[in-house]
Amino acid sequence: MRFILFIIITNFIYASNARIMTYNILNYQDDNNREDDYIEIIDFVDPDILMIQEIISQTGFTNFKSDVLDVVEPGAWTGATFTNQSAQQDIALFYKHDDFSFLSTTTINTASSSGLRDVVEFVMIHDPSGIEFNIYGVHFKASSGASNASQRLNEATVLRNYLNGLSEGTPFLVVGDFNIYSNSSNDEPAFDMLTGSSGNNNGRLFDPINRIGPWHNNSSYSDVHTQSPRTQSFGGGANGGMDDRFDWLFVCESILNQESDMHYIEESYWAVGNDGNHFNDAINDGNNASVSDAIADALHNASDHLPVYMDIWFDDLFYNDLGIVISEIMPNPSSVSDSYGEWFEIHNTTDSIINIHGWAIRDTDNDYHTIENESSSILINPGQFFVMAINSDMNLNGGLQSHYEYNNLYFSNSEDAIILLDTSGAIIDEVHYTGGWPFQSGASMELHDFSLDNNESDNWSEANLYYGDGDLGSPGTNYDGTSVYNIDDSQIPSAILLSHPYPNPFNPLTTIDIVINVKQYCIINMVNINGKIVDVIYQGEILPGNHQFKWNANDQSSGIYFINLIGNGRAIQTEKVVLVK
Repeated sequence: MRFILFIIITNFIYASNARIMTYNILNYQDDNNREDDYIEIIDFVDPDILMIQEIISQTGFTNFKSDVLDVVEPGAWTGATFTNQSAQQDIALFYKHDDFSFLSTTTINTASSSGLRDVVEFVMIHDPSGIEFNIYGVHFKASSGASNASQRLNEATVLRNYLNGLSEGTPFLVVGDFNIYSNSSNDEPAFDMLTGSSGNNNGRLFDPINRIGPWHNNSSYSDVHTQSPRTQSFGGGANGGMDDRFDWLFVCESILNQESDMHYIEESYWAVGNDGNHFNDAINDGNNASVSDAIADALHNASDHLPVYMDIWFDDLFYNDLGIVISEIMPNPSSVSDSYGEWFEIHNTTDSIINIHGWAIRDTDNDYHTIENESSSILINPGQFFVMAINSDMNLNGGLQSHYEYNNLYFSNSEDAIILLDTSGAIIDEVHYTGGWPFQSGASMELHDFSLDNNESDNWSEANLYYGDGDLGSPGTNYDGTSVYNIDDSQIPSAILLSHPYPNPFNPLTTIDIVINVKQYCIINMVNINGKIVDVIYQGEILPGNHQFKWNANDQSSGIYFINLIGNGRAIQTEKVVLVK
């Protein structure tokens, strides 16, 4: 059963999606009785490109645009250059001009003998991405029997040879009413001609949903049948109920396999109104589980075919390499809940200060946050590791020292993305991770090599250094997790403890107490709000016992500072202090 709701989570959620629909509208020239039905259907589907079969002459072309499309969405639609083809029934293409431009119409002479129809090539451009592609309108010879199947084979042969001659890499779709009854090479050789492998596969067609088989009058294929949505004889056309898959949207291999800048979006293909429950029946008989009664009635009355659509992704993303790299991600903390403890780190790989005020963060769920403050200045120093957290309060976030607090952004523990965009919307950096990446509950993942692609899982490792209240990670420091420590009791956070500094707030002296039970090489750094080390309070071995250190901030300005305790190369604990002068 096919439902209308599509939930699409892909790497390409921020690019443009376009809906392409094919529809045999049954001998239309100017039929006021059916125009309201067309309007209801097209308004429901909301396509961006519409390929029509059985338009009757220029008159039908003009009337369909003015009486149907311009009613659905006034001023949105344009028709590609129309040509009267070899048969009475013509093919036309309409498109929304805000997103697409039309380049050319070419008639492919498949009508090499009486009764055959031409194929029409339309060359289009997706304006936001600049991608040029071809879309072919098809209406092969109708009716069963060997003679008609032979004529369809002739048409298919001309088309396949034409497609084979396209420049390699040309993205294309072939859509329309093929009138092919099955995939049988004996009974319907046209299908194998179009979809089979040969010496030249440039023009090979692929079914996006791979529902290929003996679909004629076969209930196993009831969910993909497109003809006929009626069992009554009225207004012309077929009336045998839903039992044939005549209407298709085929794609080339690159569009199917995501090898080009445009491709098919999985699970978006649908014969509109087909709920799989109307085999050999009218589409509006009884309850239709996929559409309203009004839509089912419109589909029944408008034509003897169902419209079919699919969604195509176009890569219109823009990139701007400014040297900021996402270098560490904590999607699933364990010391506190995700809503308090999630964070990620970015690294300035350049020798220049970069202001990220006005930039934005996104994920695959369309969560969005604009990075900003009142001063319009959020500076990342050369070489700095800048930590961005869902919560900046170290008493609540698991003891994490952060540089910036964001909101309205939550990371999935299984599959998600962090996308960093500049003020123009261009992507600065992006990381799309899945559950197979090297992280787990309570452990971040850390980037190995900043010069290599950070969208590859093998360039990341699971963290094994403690920070804050006991999660694993190295927020604010350069560590890629390649060194392996034998974690034992002497290395757990309780082996060394940084007590809360006092007084706090202070001016200009504060006291730092450390309790240690295993001799360790320690570093105590004082770091300002920008992540810069302003003082090294101590560096060297510390023997087991209680130890006290004082920091004199007489030469520092008022503000927030962080005490970083590092033991044996591991980030152990961070405490926030406030200097008030």
